Amino acid sequence: MESGQVLLVNAVFGWTLVALSVIGFVLTARKMGEKWAAWLVLGAGWALFALAQSLAIAYESIGMPLLVALWLSSFVLILTAILLMFLKLIRLRGRS
Repeated sequence: MESGQVLLVNAVFGWTLVALSVIGFVLTARKMGEKWAAWLVLGAGWALFALAQSLAIAYESIGMPLLVALWLSSFVLILTAILLMFLKLIRLRGRS
């Protein structure tokens, strides 16, 4: 695969995960009656990742420091969201 195709697949994957994160937030709010901030943090992390991929496709001359900053920020947010979800699940497990 060419570099442009890989970036396109990554961008589509990232935007799909943003949509799934929003759906997860809505479903959790409806089914459990709780709004988990972790879903929004996860969506924001994937949005930064997808934005970096989309910018790399659209502007081939975009600066590498900007892309690296977006990628690193997305990874930090995604890891934070995973940690928040684990903590929430542990708290829920402790209640029952």
